[in-house]
Amino acid sequence: MSNEVKKYNWFYSDRVQYTLEEYISKIHELISSPITQMRECDGDLFMSEYQKLIEGTGAFDRLIEQLKEEKE
Repeated sequence: MSNEVKKYNWFYSDRVQYTLEEYISKIHELISSPITQMRECDGDLFMSEYQKLIEGTGAFDRLIEQLKEEKE
């Protein structure tokens, strides 16, 4: 068995890769501020915060795709 740590692509290419823990931490960094902003401003959201949520959602989608491919 290999001791190699599995890395996941941040984008659809393999230019940027993270371990599962790093990947989830990066997504947390993206969505934490926008969620806090929404909570504090009663649902109002700045466009920059909205963009971070969109990027975080896309990153989760790519991670889920990669995890499903591993199971196949």
